[in-house]
Amino acid sequence: MDIKKAVRKFVNSPHPLWETELTKLLVRAKWQELKEVGILNEQNYTTSRSLKSNYRLAQNSELIIEQAGQRIFLEASSIDLIDFYKAHGLSVYNIAELEKYQVFSKLKKALMLFQGLGHSDSCIIALVRSIQGLKQDDKEIDISYSHPNIPFSIFVSVCEDQSTISNLRVAESILHESMHLKLTLIENTIPLVKPGANNLFFSPWREEQRPAGGILHGLFVFKAIFNFYSDIKNKFKTDETLKYIKNREDQIAFEIQELKNFNDCSDLTEYGAILTKNLLPLN
Repeated sequence: MDIKKAVRKFVNSPHPLWETELTKLLVRAKWQELKEVGILNEQNYTTSRSLKSNYRLAQNSELIIEQAGQRIFLEASSIDLIDFYKAHGLSVYNIAELEKYQVFSKLKKALMLFQGLGHSDSCIIALVRSIQGLKQDDKEIDISYSHPNIPFSIFVSVCEDQSTISNLRVAESILHESMHLKLTLIENTIPLVKPGANNLFFSPWREEQRPAGGILHGLFVFKAIFNFYSDIKNKFKTDETLKYIKNREDQIAFEIQELKNFNDCSDLTEYGAILTKNLLPLN
């Protein structure tokens, strides 16, 4: 299927958000584009190399998970990315810290939660090639990051302990950034925000004024997270875990409700408005 036609079809019916077929088309097209900067295939990809082709190819990494020939690696901090980290306020674990804080096992357990939830695991493993672990100052606050110029890498923090709820928190961060990557690939195919649009709108997640593109990204990723919790809750029996999931569902539902008229936003393109309208219902 033609990729633009596939995107238009998805925009009109974006359920589930992590469907696989469009994701595969978008990812395949992006890998083809990366060949032009010397990343010939997935084996040539590193986070640093995706930013600048003359960065070193080798980067300390460890395979976390493999599925149908696709892989996700845990990367240690890279000397090539020092300026990038500084510019974006990121503090990334080095090799010793990854081992000390058991980042590998925590990410693996989080990724395993997506198995059996529709095609969410297939979507994530197609979109994410590398994960780097972020340090956080407050253990109660999860942080994550991705960047449009790094198409297949995400940055996430992990919790101090190893528990079911901690696994869910890390899984949410992984899904959050994966959906950012997917929507960026969609935007590279069909614009969702009008060129030059510069109005600001209230973000219920950041509680500040943000451009329309930022609001749409937030709606997209949190709708996916809401669906994730709705789908996974039947796997758990303990009151503590179910209470945590219910609280996250209620919080996200409240935040999405605050955007109930955002599809009328003048900064959205026709397809941006259609996608927004189709994301706003929670069911």
